[in-house]
Amino acid sequence: MATWEDLDSESGSEKEEVEDEANVAVWLVSTLTSEVEPDSDTEDENEVYSKISREELVESLKEILTHFELRTNELKDLKEKYVDLMK
Repeated sequence: MATWEDLDSESGSEKEEVEDEANVAVWLVSTLTSEVEPDSDTEDENEVYSKISREELVESLKEILTHFELRTNELKDLKEKYVDLMK
């Protein structure tokens, strides 16, 4: 997972891509975990959902998860190298 320091050191287009992925992830998490009150007006929420197809949502989530896995593996490798250096 990228840290703020990592984001600061990335190039412009790469940084924008990571920020876009993060924004989509935050949006997904917030919409999936939010509880809808029975009396609340969900028309706006339904409008947002209708702007993106299920396939696009699934593909976006797959891309985010792939990126997350890559970063996780990079972090594991760096952690192993760090442990080896500290010996």
